[in-house]
Amino acid sequence: MKFVHFGDLHLWSPRMLWREWYEPKRWLGRLNLTLGRAKKFPPGYRLPAINAVTGENADVALFTGDFTNFSLREEFVMAAALFEPVLEKTRGNLIAIPGNHDRYTRGSVEEGLLEHFLTFLPPEPVHVRKLGIRLSVVCVDHAVPLKFSSNGVIHDDVHQKLVDTLEKMRKTNQIVILMGHFPYTTPPEHPESREHKLIGEEKLEALVKEYKPALYVHGHKHVRWAYRAPETPETLCLNCGSVAMKNPNPAKQAGYLTWDMDENNGKIKNLTAKVYDGNSQWTATPLLEDA
Repeated sequence: MKFVHFGDLHLWSPRMLWREWYEPKRWLGRLNLTLGRAKKFPPGYRLPAINAVTGENADVALFTGDFTNFSLREEFVMAAALFEPVLEKTRGNLIAIPGNHDRYTRGSVEEGLLEHFLTFLPPEPVHVRKLGIRLSVVCVDHAVPLKFSSNGVIHDDVHQKLVDTLEKMRKTNQIVILMGHFPYTTPPEHPESREHKLIGEEKLEALVKEYKPALYVHGHKHVRWAYRAPETPETLCLNCGSVAMKNPNPAKQAGYLTWDMDENNGKIKNLTAKVYDGNSQWTATPLLEDA
């Protein structure tokens, strides 16, 4: 079974949402866009990224969050249009979750734009998609609107639901791909900052240590890696990086991951990073584990 894993598209619109003038993130985000984020996520990268992903002819597409940058209506409209061919190509096997930028402010959440436009998203914070007799993807949504920071938050009710779900998976001997937006661990050379980390990440790490999913796939930090943390050596953590970011570092330049997985035993092979050259080519490079 072939997988393609991508995320952190960060579709942006230059419009200021004046009715949320009181939200600090609206001002900080606009300043950040003006000072460089607009050049970091050039609009010309968007369509080539989606075309490359659909061109993989994967059985399953995993998108680990951040469709948008500011959770604006026009950003969600763009996302819905861009993802139509992905849904069509995978015959509905697009499994996606929101990121923190898709719940940018309390007002955007209350307006319900995410759910209105991206109707393919799971309706609940913990969701199971069976891919075969023994293989399942378990999604968990930790994205919440915060006033200043870009943190995710592990709420007790969501965490308990995840524990209950993984316990059921274990009892039926399921091979699990656990999917979230935020990392619970990072390679030593890529430490997570206090204002960007998953609050309560130690709970997720303990859960992974207990239930040992084959993979934990995520995004949020815009650099690709395959990492087995010493604390959870039986789970391979895959970060796809950003599919649409311009950066001279190949590990941060626009790209995504692909691999083949045996649905009967969970073994993966052909783990590959595909990186965009900014013009028309995507270079394939084997992704080695950083353990």
